[in-house]
Amino acid sequence: MGRALDFLAFGAHPDDAEIGAGAFLLKMKARGHRTGIVSLTEGDMGAGTRKLRRGEAAAAARILELDVFEILRLGDTRLEDNLRNRRQVASLIRKYRPRIVLAPHYGVEPGRGRGHADHIAAGHLVTHAANFAHLEKFPAGGRPHAVQKILYYFMIPFERPSFIVPVDEELPRALQAVSAHRSQFGRPGYRSVPGRLEAVARYFGLLVGCTYGQAFYTQEIFRIDDPLLLFQRPDHGEE
Repeated sequence: MGRALDFLAFGAHPDDAEIGAGAFLLKMKARGHRTGIVSLTEGDMGAGTRKLRRGEAAAAARILELDVFEILRLGDTRLEDNLRNRRQVASLIRKYRPRIVLAPHYGVEPGRGRGHADHIAAGHLVTHAANFAHLEKFPAGGRPHAVQKILYYFMIPFERPSFIVPVDEELPRALQAVSAHRSQFGRPGYRSVPGRLEAVARYFGLLVGCTYGQAFYTQEIFRIDDPLLLFQRPDHGEE
């Protein structure tokens, strides 16, 4: 185990974090931060074998230049927010000691895609595990660790995110990482997924004056000492 991570993204399935936060993780890596992804399941109920999906996920991890990559076996289509799983996720958080944790947005209607039961369960599971990981008496492995923030991905147009990160340079490579999951997005009916992700990124980019953006939600209210520093455009100094 090396030094602690700055960002650790959890996904219910091997391609989730790449879809929802891959470009953001690339941007953070380019800025010198340590990044990682943990998939809570092997995605074995979808197309492809466990071995194939693990290989595709490993290829995607290399494209994203992750410092940490793991796949757990908590059960595709049967992922639950229960004590056993909270302990396992809390142990990983204590192991990698991330400053920021990312998870699928839990506040969505059930259904296909974002509303997959595993995505909703993952949002709740990771949230509770992260909150419990700092408790000294919580029965999980490792030393207690408190994350600074939990960020939620899988935002869609017309939802109001907490903030949007410009990812003009990073999105093309992030889409390569998504496309590495060929068993999922190389089959009929799903080949247009990378194109749809680009369209969503263009929408969020338009809202903040860039080509591509990735959107996130957070429960917390941010403290701002100087609003001018927040609202100043990055390409404009003082006039």
